[in-house]
Amino acid sequence: MLELEPGLAASLRKIERRVLADVPLRTGSRRAIWVTIVVLAVASVTAWATSDADGVRTVLGEVAVGLGVAGAVMSTVAVTLRRFGWCVLAGAISGIAVPLTVLGYWSTQTGLRVTSIGFLVAALCHAVLVGNWVQCGRPPEGVHR
Repeated sequence: MLELEPGLAASLRKIERRVLADVPLRTGSRRAIWVTIVVLAVASVTAWATSDADGVRTVLGEVAVGLGVAGAVMSTVAVTLRRFGWCVLAGAISGIAVPLTVLGYWSTQTGLRVTSIGFLVAALCHAVLVGNWVQCGRPPEGVHR
């Protein structure tokens, strides 16, 4: 068995971890993610601006807006860095945000009698982001197991 110098072995392990953590995103996916991030940010601001009744907001509406901001920020970080951990985190936030954003819409509509379409658009954006971030776990094209 070949023994490597400890410094060289550590360097090789570091390179291996870095290469395995890189996420190859196709050009079409990157474009879709960037467009979705922008639409999500606009939808979250719209939801915030249109979901109050005389300064009163529902808790679920505030949570949905917060998740919209968090999803846009994390997705921006993930698509910029293209690292597996960031992509998983962005996908998890958007995955949690889909049902909570729909509940935010429901709570403002039923509790305050205010309809904010921004919540529904944000929920669709989160769903698109989840679909794109899930692809990060797939092996690159041409790799067979």
